[in-house]
Amino acid sequence: MSDKLAAWNVKEIDFPSGGSLFEQLKFLLRYAVLAPSGPNTQPWKFSIKDDEISVIVDFTRSLPSVDTNDRTLYISHGCVLANLLIAAEHFGFSYDVKNFPDGLSGARTAAIGFSKPGSKPQFPNLFPEITKRHTNRKSYESRDIEGDKLKKMKDCVDMEGFKLDVLTSNKGKNEMADLLARAHEIQLGNKAFRKELASWVRSNTSDAKDGLPGYSFGYSDFESFFGSFIFGTFDMSSSRARTETSYMKASPAVAVLSTDSDDKLTWIKTGILFETLFLTATNLNVRFDLFSQPIGIQMLRHEMAQVLKTKYPQILIRMGYTEPAKHTPRRPVEEVLIS
Repeated sequence: MSDKLAAWNVKEIDFPSGGSLFEQLKFLLRYAVLAPSGPNTQPWKFSIKDDEISVIVDFTRSLPSVDTNDRTLYISHGCVLANLLIAAEHFGFSYDVKNFPDGLSGARTAAIGFSKPGSKPQFPNLFPEITKRHTNRKSYESRDIEGDKLKKMKDCVDMEGFKLDVLTSNKGKNEMADLLARAHEIQLGNKAFRKELASWVRSNTSDAKDGLPGYSFGYSDFESFFGSFIFGTFDMSSSRARTETSYMKASPAVAVLSTDSDDKLTWIKTGILFETLFLTATNLNVRFDLFSQPIGIQMLRHEMAQVLKTKYPQILIRMGYTEPAKHTPRRPVEEVLIS
């Protein structure tokens, strides 16, 4: 296994049960760093003080052209928090979470105090799925997702103020595919947007522990050497739209996670629910491909909300069955842990 993927090789058996609290909390962070972020920017740092872990925004990894209000950044912090708490429950910890302990303008998105023994779990038993979860951009099989599986996924978002719409009709999937195509035309036609996104595209042989290697888009090693240059220099909106919308239309289901409010705390909660949903889908062998493009354009987001009769769409998901894909790189805990 290459160093850039080594973080995924964390083993439960290596938990330092006889070690210090610091060592145990640091081990929990090995699961937190496996959370998703777009486009694998990993915009987080952590600190450990006594019995408390702080989750901190790394604003040097924000995307001012792609994610103008940091919405997806805060959603990714919710995903981090879900992984951390699921791992904590698995290893017998209780916890107390304070979101934005320094206020909404502060860099800390959460401060979590830990203690033992553990209390009643707040999450489903999804710990084994943390190291298996991955975004899968392949084409999916046409076979339907079973009704009981769709229900289990919908149950993950059964909370007031949050909603998961699952669309299985051709009409519903085509409407979402059309919104995605229009978003590509607008965003990838924007040079600043294109260059910012391209800066996170890596060659397959790069040693970078962040960003998106070419293989995540299906590029060969040779093609991946030119991926960032081509992506940043040329308007590829038509070809990307054709590929992704055709995949979406052919997939058995498309889903949208929406909320009744739209602020930083809601985005954190969205991330917690979404990662729970993603891990549940992983347990059910259902693959996810993720899109924020139409939601990043106010006009298209409003159209999506009208179609779904909801308020604030947050994440567009393509789901179905296919073979597992290769993980994307992750930075190890040692590179994101600060004093």
